[in-house]
Order: sequence, then C-alpha cells, then structure tokens
Amino acid sequence: MRTPLLAKELEAVLASGSAPRRVDILNRITDLFLFGADRYSPDQVRLFDDVIERLLPAVDAKARARLAERLAPIADAPGGVIRTLALDDEIAVAGSVLVQSAQLGERDLVAIAGSKSKSHLLAIARRDRLSAAVTDALIARGDRDVLGALARNDSARFSSAGCRQLLERSARVPPLASEAEPKDRPSPDEAEIYRYARDGKLVETAAALSLMSGIPNDAVERALLNPRADALLVFARAAGLSSVTTEAILRLRAVDCGMSVENVAQAMAKFTRLPRDSARRVISFFRIRLEKPASTAAAPAVTAQ
Repeated sequence: MRTPLLAKELEAVLASGSAPRRVDILNRITDLFLFGADRYSPDQVRLFDDVIERLLPAVDAKARARLAERLAPIADAPGGVIRTLALDDEIAVAGSVLVQSAQLGERDLVAIAGSKSKSHLLAIARRDRLSAAVTDALIARGDRDVLGALARNDSARFSSAGCRQLLERSARVPPLASEAEPKDRPSPDEAEIYRYARDGKLVETAAALSLMSGIPNDAVERALLNPRADALLVFARAAGLSSVTTEAILRLRAVDCGMSVENVAQAMAKFTRLPRDSARRVISFFRIRLEKPASTAAAPAVTAQ
C-alpha cells in the first residue's frame, strides 16, 4: 500500500489539497481497506490506521461521519481511527462507532461515558453486551433518555449498586415534555399520585391510588409491597393511570420488592398490553368479593399478560 506514489500524493493533499481532493483520497483509501479487510495482516491494518488518522483532521464532519458508518461494522477496523471517531464531538460522526464498533473496549467506553455529551452516552447505551462497569458510568451521568435506553437493553449487565442507582435516579428524573404522547402523561386527576410516587412517598401514593381506584387502602398497600406487580398493574390500568405514573409507582416499590431494572421494564410491557376493560372487570369482581361478609381485603389474584 505505501508506494512512493501514494505517499507523495498523500503529502501533497495534506499540504495544499482542496477539500474535495482530501475527501476523495480518504474514500479511496477506505475503499482499499474494506476490499481486503479480512485478509490484511496486523502490520497492514496499522498502516491504514496511520494514513487515515493523518487525513481525519483535514476533512469535514460529513466525510468523517461517512467513514464512521463504513468502518463501524468491521471487526478488524483500524483501532486508532475508531477511537478518534468515537471521541469526535459531532454525534453524527461518533454515533455509528459508539453503537457498533467491536474495537471499542470497556476502558474506551467508560472514558467516553465520563467525558462526552449525553448524545454520546445514549449511543453507548444502545450497544450490545454492555458490561457493569460501562453501565455504572452511564447511570452516573445519563439523563432520562439514557436511563430508559439502558432499561430496555436486554444485553446490558448491571452491578448491584448500579441497579439501585438506576432505579433511584429514574424516580427522581421527571419525564421530558416531548417524550410521550399526551395520553402517556399524568392527567390532572392523577398528578397527586405521580408526585407522591416520584418523591418516594409510598403511604401517600397508596392512599391517593385507593381514592382514585375505589380499592381499599390496605389492599393497595399490600399490592405495592407484593414482589409480584400484577395486582398493582390491574389497579393502575383500571384507574386509567398513564404509563408515566405507573412507571413511577413501579420504581417507588422496586428496591423494597427486589425488582431489577429489567423487571420494571417487563412490568411496563405487561401494563401496555393489559386492556383497560379487562382490568375493570377484575376490579368489579374484586369489589363484589369485598361486599360479602366473609370476604377479605386480599388483592385480586390476577396475572397481567
């Protein structure tokens, strides 16, 4: 690859070449690498690394972003180039490699999570097979979008401390105004429940949900403390609570009930699938049982599918 002609052309481009010419030679070198990426020796890959690294500061963000898109899926891509792209302040450049590149190790990801923008953190949160060290770093600085992406990432691993911090931080971070459709935001009627749940007030949350749903307070409290969330999901759906308020209630009870981030996400998926009419029928049956003299105030034994 390093012929006198190519070396001479590269020096000329770096010294005084036009922007289109610099982009052209970058594309040509990238084409050459991709053509034989699975056959190059480590020394040859390092040569490509050196040449492309020298070109990167001389091309614009659009060209860097295109390079990142082409190299991100390549397992043996030049490591130095990948790390430079991952550290780019432009998320349009960094995003592809942060999400896909196998060349980024745990130390790289932790360092980026600790120093770059929230958009960079969100891209990392969407990677496959995140280690606990990386998720710890993301949880420490991530906003609601980052925390949500982590909660939905089935391949992410969490330390015990990271899992607790994620649940606690998620409960304190209010939903973004643009994050949900109007039907998924707390209505005026449920605003009090949402505030109590967000602020960690379990007793007050139970009392407010009891008033709104018509379920006795002690039954609601037992549902809140039950490791299984099914009865609570039925109460919330029957009362017409939004997904935002229901998630806040689940997070409130998560630590006491031993619910992991994955458990909360799975419970929310059940809540989304649970028809409100079905929940209301269960509640009606439960009220009938409560009206019988021999009945107890036990929560309904129902499974949200």
